[in-house]
Amino acid sequence: MDLITYKAQDTGPDAPAHPSPAHRAWHWLCSLTPTAVVFLVGLSIGLGAIGTQASLTWLIVFSVVWGVTVLALIGVVARWVTPGRGRHRMAT
Repeated sequence: MDLITYKAQDTGPDAPAHPSPAHRAWHWLCSLTPTAVVFLVGLSIGLGAIGTQASLTWLIVFSVVWGVTVLALIGVVARWVTPGRGRHRMAT
């Protein structure tokens, strides 16, 4: 599915009236732009480079960023494999 379809699911007439936090988090992950995910991957690589030299407190902060990055990658892959409108367009 494309980003417009995921955003329409949150605001359209078929959207649930009171979505659960997990439902909102899943749609947020699936609606991240690839640019945001690339930024998160770059940030995670940078934090990984200095993570071994940091204290335990910073490692906990870094692990939160790494966890968000893994979830964002899962969301992007899920959006890629979900069939929908706008997939596999060819230039004409």
